[in-house]
Amino acid sequence: MGNNFFLTGPPRRGKSSLILDFLPSISGPVGGFVVQRMVLSGETVAFRLADLQQEPYLLTLPFRGRVSDPVIYQEKNNPRWTPVLSTFNQKGTRALQNAAHCSLVIMDELGIFEEEALPFQRAVLKCLGSSQPVLGVIKQKSSPFLDRVRGILGENIYRIGNPETTLRLERFLRERGLLKE
Repeated sequence: MGNNFFLTGPPRRGKSSLILDFLPSISGPVGGFVVQRMVLSGETVAFRLADLQQEPYLLTLPFRGRVSDPVIYQEKNNPRWTPVLSTFNQKGTRALQNAAHCSLVIMDELGIFEEEALPFQRAVLKCLGSSQPVLGVIKQKSSPFLDRVRGILGENIYRIGNPETTLRLERFLRERGLLKE
């Protein structure tokens, strides 16, 4: 099974929620990042990156006029998402580097907007190549970066919605001594 376990599937189907469900059961410190949805009147207006050693693992936050550490945002009346490479390259890279001493690294989630964020990509690839357990989410879309990550992960990508996925995740964590007894 290797030391990496990634979830994939359609948007808003429970990939991040499954990780969140297991977090209270993890023994030892958890590091890495989560990309949080920023919502205004029920609509997503931005996503921000949270360093899990400094911020709680929250999936959705209310938008209050300003987003700290955005990774992508949408301007009013413009349907296109705009990436903020400096957030990936600075905060995202730092979150992964600081997680080096943690029992488990979370990468929630890897997507297409990191395509030009080369320092962040190097940090991701370094973590995936280490002996440290990594639990993450990867978008189903194709890009050179995501395809490279998929090549490294091999068979360690599991579809959400498959009844076996939760059992496999529990086994992955248990076999590495990451679940509290």
